[in-house]
Amino acid sequence: MEKKREELLRKLQGMIVDQHAFPDGKLPPERVLAEKLHVSRNLLREVMINLEVLGSIDIRERQGAFITIPNSEDFAASLKFASLYPDEMLINLMEMRLIIEPPIAGIAALRRTDKELADMKNCIAKLIEVHDSPNRGASSGAQWDSTLHMLIVQAARNPLLTRLYEGLSATMGKYIVVSRVKLLALADWPQKIIEEHRALVDAIEAGDEWAASEAQKKHLGSALEMLRELSK
Repeated sequence: MEKKREELLRKLQGMIVDQHAFPDGKLPPERVLAEKLHVSRNLLREVMINLEVLGSIDIRERQGAFITIPNSEDFAASLKFASLYPDEMLINLMEMRLIIEPPIAGIAALRRTDKELADMKNCIAKLIEVHDSPNRGASSGAQWDSTLHMLIVQAARNPLLTRLYEGLSATMGKYIVVSRVKLLALADWPQKIIEEHRALVDAIEAGDEWAASEAQKKHLGSALEMLRELSK
């Protein structure tokens, strides 16, 4: 079933970027599309949900599914046309973050202000607070998780890096929720994530460029490694 779902997802992604497949920008009704693609309506419905999560379509109640057309200059929007299955997108985004964020954290350690540091510590406090919620803050903590990483990027004082990360984070937001759901369900990982975030902010507070970079690398690297294992 998983293989059929992935094949259907890729097929629909290809049709979405083909201007001739859905010329009016709207997908046919579910029953019609399922018959056309020779798949069950249940399978099609699951894939449509994935396409909406990826930002490829907009499902409007009682109106149907519409293709979302991104601005070619918008980095986040352009990711909507990447032919990747959701788990693949999550892993590829994490790889991108591992390349980009460690050196940024090092720069932030040298340039951060006291106000930015206070805001980072507040994010840590909020993450600890939601740690005791029913799902360990998988969804509620995602906001504070992404805010913390955005604050670190902003503290680096490089407007180009900030703009790049803003585009990335617009797409990354929903995947942070997905990754937290996966990782926080594992034994010892809820506390591990908090400790890694705390170590990162401590290094930034100390103004230690190397330690901040390494803390970010350890945090993102361990998450990426585990997500790869879970996707097998």
